[in-house]
Amino acid sequence: MRENGLMKRMGILWGVIALLNLLGCFRGFCDWYKRWIYGAISDGLGMATGWFPFALGEVLAYLGVIAVIGLLATGIFLIFLRKRPGFRRFAAGYGKGMLVLLGILCLIYTLNWILPFRATILKVPGMEERKYTLEEVQEVRDYLVAQLNVCAKEAPRDENGQVIYDLKTQTEAVYASMKAMAGEYPLLGGYYPPMKKALCKDFLEWMDVGGYTYPYTMEVTYNPYVSHLFYPSLLAHESAHHQGYYQENEANFIAFLACTCSEDPVVRYAGYNEFYYYLNNALVQTAYEIMEPEEAKNYVKSLPKVSKRVQEDRENAAKERQARYDSVSHPAQNLAPTAAQVADVGWSVQGDLLKENSYDGVVKMVLDHYFQSKTLDQSL
Repeated sequence: MRENGLMKRMGILWGVIALLNLLGCFRGFCDWYKRWIYGAISDGLGMATGWFPFALGEVLAYLGVIAVIGLLATGIFLIFLRKRPGFRRFAAGYGKGMLVLLGILCLIYTLNWILPFRATILKVPGMEERKYTLEEVQEVRDYLVAQLNVCAKEAPRDENGQVIYDLKTQTEAVYASMKAMAGEYPLLGGYYPPMKKALCKDFLEWMDVGGYTYPYTMEVTYNPYVSHLFYPSLLAHESAHHQGYYQENEANFIAFLACTCSEDPVVRYAGYNEFYYYLNNALVQTAYEIMEPEEAKNYVKSLPKVSKRVQEDRENAAKERQARYDSVSHPAQNLAPTAAQVADVGWSVQGDLLKENSYDGVVKMVLDHYFQSKTLDQSL
């Protein structure tokens, strides 16, 4: 009787999972779910797991690996101990428990990732689809350079001229800026869980990963070796994922707006610093695609440059980041090359799958935002 009851409940669970994934094929349903249902789930889980001072999801993942190894070991032992009723009952119970766990994980993943991921991609309000000329891309790139140079002057500094980074203050400033955007982007009005240090920080470092959002516990984590100058953008990016903006270009765009519109000078500085790279790389790449090599080289040389102070701040931030990494031992350092190779393949595959919705896709969104704002200013 118990077994029949379990199988019936498992049938219902997998039926719900199948139905949700079927409904997930309809973008309208995903949009409705993301707007009205997703926030309650992500906020509830984020609040519950936020009480833990460590990355609970990461610990549960390690326990899950141990459980899978245990399942495999149980299967091997069953070959030799199948005539023992006690062990057979244990193996059967273990297998059923793992099946139930798998169903629960699939349901959570469907609710917290698949459905919001399939929703309509964020667009700049009121902006029609268009392409941009090289001159227009340069205009935005030069604007970011000018803002970056201004922010470098406004950033608070110590007696040695070094930028003063206060991660707690910057975290509060990022959250405040994102919440202030909720009028235009309603999903940003939800709960913001604390940013937690990832336990597998070495592997994240070797794979060039700044952080991740764990869908099963809705925790936002970061690699504690990241540059302090990069931290605000990373926090805003991962927090945007938590709020339901799962496409990488969406999260990057929200991070751009949150950081560059912040009242905190260091957060603004970090935002312009991060997204200058995207625009500059896009401009340089486009120049070499449409010009002869020598002409493109001269064109790039003629572009306005970031100030010496900005360059020094980047160098200092990189040195401080490296010093933090070097200050502790790394027993698995010999795995770094393998981790880097795996990451290269992963980034390449992700780029191919996401295409214009990958990290670099934020360039188009920033261009849309800039020229939409410019049009509105001119109409006033």
